Amino acid sequence: MIVLSEREQRLLDVSHEKLTWLLSYFGSFLVFPLLVALVVGMLEQSATIGIKTFLLIELGMAVLSPLLNAVIASGESMPHRHRGR
Repeated sequence: MIVLSEREQRLLDVSHEKLTWLLSYFGSFLVFPLLVALVVGMLEQSATIGIKTFLLIELGMAVLSPLLNAVIASGESMPHRHRGR
């Protein structure tokens, strides 16, 4: 049985979190659009439409992801205003 120090265990937990984060982004940015493009291409029986669908989804994610992150980050730093009656 391998016994890890507290520091080693903490580093292992951090690396596990990073791997989970990386795989979740890999799934959302590559696997999901690929599956949608395959389904569209199969339904339309056209590889070209499937490829165009994949590229359109990827382009949309590439453009909207930083914008969404910026909006979320700016909303967290601003205090909430409560309306008076």
